[in-house]
Amino acid sequence: MTDVTVLTERESYILAQALYEFIRHEQSKAKDLRRWSDEDDAIAILHARFDNELALLVQSDEAAGCQPPDCERKASIGG
Repeated sequence: MTDVTVLTERESYILAQALYEFIRHEQSKAKDLRRWSDEDDAIAILHARFDNELALLVQSDEAAGCQPPDCERKASIGG
C-alpha cells in the first residue's frame, strides 16, 4: 500500500487550494451561517502543512487583483 503521508508537490498544492477556497467560501457567508470551527481548522491545517502553498495562493490572488481570504493564523487544529 502507498504511504499517504508523502505527498507530491502537485498534491500538496491541490489540497492547499481546496482548503483555501473552502476558507474563501466560508468567509463569504453571513456570520450566522459560517462553520467557524471548520474554518479555523482549515486555516490551522494550511499553516501546519501547506505554508509555502498558502503563500503562492495569496500571491496569485493579489497579482490577479483579488482579495485573498483572511488566513491569519489563529489557533492550532481543534483548539
